[in-house]
Amino acid sequence: MPEPGHELRLDDDVVEGGRVEPLQDYKIAEQHRANTARYLAMALVAILGLSIVLQYASTMTLIYTGKADAIPTLDRMFNILMPVLSGLVGGATTYYFTKEKR
Repeated sequence: MPEPGHELRLDDDVVEGGRVEPLQDYKIAEQHRANTARYLAMALVAILGLSIVLQYASTMTLIYTGKADAIPTLDRMFNILMPVLSGLVGGATTYYFTKEKR
């Protein structure tokens, strides 16, 4: 909102931002694309593996400390996390292993 006494005039405030080109016109090195796909796939697989190890370690810790009543809450949390994470891992690894076939 303009300050009192100052009128906002669009023709004076227009900033030229350049041309907008389709994304396909920008050159991206294929090596960068391959590295990104590889790192994403590896990171998601590592996160999935660490999540599974964390779930079992947490369950064993709760059992050994005598707090077995907290296990259903922990299980519910991982039952929500695992389908989402496994879907991401499946998509990333499928893309990584099939990108040469496109």
